[in-house]
Amino acid sequence: MTSKGTTTLPPSPVAYAFPHIQWDPLGSLRLTAQETALLRMAETNPIEYTLADSRDASMYARVLLKLLAEASAAGAGTGEVSKITETCTDEEAMQALDADPLGVVTHYALTKLYEIIASLSTGASGVTVGAVFYVGKDGVLVDQWKALLRILNKGGKGDAYTQKGGALCLALILLTACPSQRLSAPTTDKDGQAIKPRPISYASAMEPLEALTSWIVSQLKNATGTNVGLCIPALTTLMGCQETRILFCSSGGIKYLSRQLRIGSKGAKSSAVAEAKKKIGQASVQQLYELSFCLWTLTYELNAQYTVRADFSKDGLSVAALVDLVSIAPREKVVRVALASLRNLATCTAEQNPPPAGSPPLDGPAFLSEMIACGLMKAIDLLKDRQFTDPDIMDDVDVLYKLLVENYKEMSRWEVYKNEVESGHLQWGSTHTEAFFKENARMMEGSDGDFHLVKVLIALLTNKDEDVAAIACYDIGEFCRHYPNGRAIVKRLGAKDLVMPLIEHENVELQRHALQCVSKIMVQNW
Repeated sequence: MTSKGTTTLPPSPVAYAFPHIQWDPLGSLRLTAQETALLRMAETNPIEYTLADSRDASMYARVLLKLLAEASAAGAGTGEVSKITETCTDEEAMQALDADPLGVVTHYALTKLYEIIASLSTGASGVTVGAVFYVGKDGVLVDQWKALLRILNKGGKGDAYTQKGGALCLALILLTACPSQRLSAPTTDKDGQAIKPRPISYASAMEPLEALTSWIVSQLKNATGTNVGLCIPALTTLMGCQETRILFCSSGGIKYLSRQLRIGSKGAKSSAVAEAKKKIGQASVQQLYELSFCLWTLTYELNAQYTVRADFSKDGLSVAALVDLVSIAPREKVVRVALASLRNLATCTAEQNPPPAGSPPLDGPAFLSEMIACGLMKAIDLLKDRQFTDPDIMDDVDVLYKLLVENYKEMSRWEVYKNEVESGHLQWGSTHTEAFFKENARMMEGSDGDFHLVKVLIALLTNKDEDVAAIACYDIGEFCRHYPNGRAIVKRLGAKDLVMPLIEHENVELQRHALQCVSKIMVQNW
């Protein structure tokens, strides 16, 4: 696998209307005669012709950014065009142009801007993205970039297509300024002539990069379903650069990216599989793949950055999300990136960037313990019997299986149980038995005597995964039986009030374990 993501902007749903835009009547755009002439010339000539001269290319790009700024200021982005989500018929596109000309102009400007950036990125004309969007002897980013940010800041009231396109165009423009991207910039044009390198100020792109990253993280935090897709093209683009990956991590992005990947509430096992697959359908497999691809690229910063390892470890959310994807296995490509991410987590080290004094190392063994707690061993066992077209998958399966077995052997049964409960991924096994609680009930006190694990089990009684809730009922009941005064402790912590409603649950197995749990809480000698 390679970490180079490719993103494209799909055609506008009203693209048919673009050649029919009449510029002269649109006075609110405040176009000069020269700018109007340039737009008409660009429509009649191939884009390569317009971009062959750096001055023409720069002027054309600035006119397009001006269109976005003036149309947005005049109210574009909230009219009829913003409500169109699927490709129109020719007649519908023309009706949209009549009803909302500024909305069509905004789609036009973004489409053409993206075409410019995509063409310049190849270096075929000898003119580069840097030469067009970074000016002066120091190569400072043009001020007109703010027109793209204004589109994003319209939030949920804005046009979905323009927000997706605006974010992608801004990401592609800003990525050019990152020092790590200089080596991959084109050096010759289509005729083999050397392209003269120009200075580009990374400092001038920092504020816009921070603003764009903040918007992406906000989308991941607050958006649901297909709305998350608005930020995915820009996010995937930024993941191709080390500077922007680190910026995304420092903005708290890993947490919200992992949350979007979670399938179900606390896992997608057994009786929750149908619900998980239903959620996959809603989010779309492609969206899951793109989000998991982005998370995978971030795992390449694990060895170099302790803070990145800490973000991946926080709340166990990232590992849980990846294990869910492997367990449900919606498509081979999703399984591939999820396994590759888990492998990078399992093999990361703290040697290159050790933790602060007194902090845990957060290395491969720590992540392996999380994986065991989330049930990856069972999922890996099932994958070993499947046939995959990609040999990388079986290689990752073999490596992970070996590492998991080695780590499991070094863990005590209590450590396995503790990690499992804290992860929230409860599965029936040898740690959920009478014999285990006879031996380990006193360990439930915890090092601080606060009965932390009992509290976690009580919280899991409300889990949407019915197997998890049933196991929590069983474990709480066994704690009551085998810990002195355990009945009084779980009553004080509120377990009884949460278990009682489960006695009437529609799931027969959960109903049975809830009834037994209540009995163990109430009866002195069970």
